[in-house]
Amino acid sequence: MKKKVVSAFLCCALALTGMTGLEASEVYAEDITEIVWQWPSIGSTGSGLQVVEDALNEMMEPEIGVHVVLEPVNFSNLANETVLTVSSGDQLDLCLSVGTGVGSLVSSGLIEPLDDIIEEHGESIVEKCGSALSGGYYNGMLYGMPNAYIQGESYGYLMRNDMIEKYGLEIDTEKFYTLDEIEEMFAVVKEGEGDNFFCVIPEPASEEPLSRNAFEYDKLGSTTASGVLMLNEDFENMTIENLYETDEYAEYAQRMYDWAQKGYISKDAATNTEDRDVQIDGGNYLGYFGWSTPGAEEMTEPKWGYDLTILKILDGYTAGDRFQNILWSVPITSANPEKAVEALNYIYEHDEAAWLLQYGIEGQDYEVVEQTDEGTKIRYLSDEPSTLPYFQPYGVYGDRLAWPVMDPAPVNMNSVIREFSDSIPESRKSPALGYCFNRDSVSAEFSAVTSVITQYIPSITCGIHWKRIWPFYLMALPGFLYMLINNYLPMFGITIAFKKLNFREGIWGSPWCGFDNFKFLFASSEAGSGNRHDQQLDFGAYGKARN
Repeated sequence: MKKKVVSAFLCCALALTGMTGLEASEVYAEDITEIVWQWPSIGSTGSGLQVVEDALNEMMEPEIGVHVVLEPVNFSNLANETVLTVSSGDQLDLCLSVGTGVGSLVSSGLIEPLDDIIEEHGESIVEKCGSALSGGYYNGMLYGMPNAYIQGESYGYLMRNDMIEKYGLEIDTEKFYTLDEIEEMFAVVKEGEGDNFFCVIPEPASEEPLSRNAFEYDKLGSTTASGVLMLNEDFENMTIENLYETDEYAEYAQRMYDWAQKGYISKDAATNTEDRDVQIDGGNYLGYFGWSTPGAEEMTEPKWGYDLTILKILDGYTAGDRFQNILWSVPITSANPEKAVEALNYIYEHDEAAWLLQYGIEGQDYEVVEQTDEGTKIRYLSDEPSTLPYFQPYGVYGDRLAWPVMDPAPVNMNSVIREFSDSIPESRKSPALGYCFNRDSVSAEFSAVTSVITQYIPSITCGIHWKRIWPFYLMALPGFLYMLINNYLPMFGITIAFKKLNFREGIWGSPWCGFDNFKFLFASSEAGSGNRHDQQLDFGAYGKARN
């Protein structure tokens, strides 16, 4: 019904305007299909979201017959919201997975296979993504469509320039720093700024040690529950290991604890759901660990409201799980899977549509600073972009290297980034590229391991020691004592069967008699009838329970 109303409205509008220069042959002749498309947010949306949605529909409705409804979802809760929406049967046509892959959604039967659909409706997606499309396959079938971007990343610590200047920190932007060297800088700044200033913003729900800055590895799937290849010493390593049993992870966990004790990590880090960029903007943080890939400074500074410098830690490398990092999928509650893929394909084919979704409306949210044959440079119309009518901080739309670059980046920054991607040597590429762990045969075990990881990761990542969460142990104590007294202590009573019981001496004082009690029982003339009577009672109780 909704599709017909939208279609009728469009036709009437065109008739009233005398087509306004748009030829009737250019108007999409079929019914307009409504597509509900997840829109990742930082927790709030501005008034410009509806304006962007309207502008996008002005492009898509006449060309492909699609009317998009952008559905805001908190970025940190994407996975849960997808499961909840689809399980409830509500329409959702394009959902986003970030850092989780599609395995869980496939195993739960929540998303559609796309092999046949993408051939006919996703030509530009296939062309722009190339080998990165391999990250969307699971058990030999395509379920996810990535954005088009570089094939690898480098990593480092992003630090505020005003703090570097204030404390006279000497930074060599060409050097690769160790975590110990960076910790020395933390100590200097922390001493000067005091208790309410912090140097590290952990990602509590992330499995990536120090946002992937601790060491090189490949997850082999979307999560560490499937095991990892440790690549920090050898990129030819093909031994799958439990990340949490490695010496490298133990060292990382100890470092997080030490940093928390020294006050480099906020005490509420594990429960703080604010985006890291929003926390930096508050002024009480030195920086955070993230990417050091070319363009990271220019893309991050507008979000921070501070100039920054990146301290390099790990050189660029390619892990197979990278291609599973950002994936668009079509849920089983999609009203029209073909149109959903066609809508996504549109933003790969039309760069201006991807720009619109990423940066909003020119003159309202950003302005063009420079436009040359090498690209387009823009700047936000506010020093605090999160206050603009439209602000989308997550790079999830279309071909990222076809976007405008953000001032003050050079207008040719996309070319520089592409050059960086092409420069990653084969010697720093995972030997497991294209592989995706299939959990189907061990789904129960995989879920159990994932549950344990999810339970403990926030504490490890934020350096929380058991002494800081003793109230939770205290809350669990009554239940533990109940199980101990009622379920476990009585089990010692089975020793009676192997003792010559003396009531005066008690169970523990009575002498052992081995199997004499069993010999006496089975030698008795009443053993057979007693055994039959016992079985009748058992099966009788079972039958009543069944009924």
